[in-house]
Amino acid sequence: MSTIADISGSSSTGQFSAISGSDSLGKEDFLILLVAQLQNQDPLNPSDPTEFTAQLAQYSSLEQLMSVNENIKNLVSTSQSQQQLSALSLIGREVVVEKETFKLGDSDVTLGCQLDAQAHRVELHVQDSRGKSLAVLKPTDMTAGSHFVTWDGTDSNGLPVPPGDYSLSVLALDSNEEGIASQPLIKGQVTGVDLDGSQSTLVTNCGSYSLSNVKSIRAL
Repeated sequence: MSTIADISGSSSTGQFSAISGSDSLGKEDFLILLVAQLQNQDPLNPSDPTEFTAQLAQYSSLEQLMSVNENIKNLVSTSQSQQQLSALSLIGREVVVEKETFKLGDSDVTLGCQLDAQAHRVELHVQDSRGKSLAVLKPTDMTAGSHFVTWDGTDSNGLPVPPGDYSLSVLALDSNEEGIASQPLIKGQVTGVDLDGSQSTLVTNCGSYSLSNVKSIRAL
């Protein structure tokens, strides 16, 4: 008598993949293979009960993992929705973002830096899209922490620069002319929120920024 091939293991997975066009098995696919194995086993040489029990345990574990994965997806979706609703409450508030890019409009912009240590010389360089320095701002307070200055939109010669996109570069040196770790900061007022996908983007008077870039929030 010819022996009917066992469809368990890697061979069955390969057969199923060829039919379904997928290399991954869901819990329903696993159950179909298990039933097919029972239907096609050799009556004179049935499957080992121990192996069958192990396969049932695998199915149970797979079903639990699928349920956990679904619950995690729901939690992520809920968290994203809550983050978006929280972002809406920021409209009208003042925010500080750690970012080097900003937009110049019809009014002054507030630029600054975060110093990790006491500095002897600090310069905030406003640059155009080509990296050319247009204006140099010098904060009077150079202690460790956050410091800001207002830029009126004029270059080093006192001439107004056109509205548009600019960037901020920070030069911070100690008394030995050694560099000090620093980060550029932009301060603006939130005028709106874009809820695109999973990210919330704050629209301010000096540009649009991801909520993850926000360092501080203040009421006006």
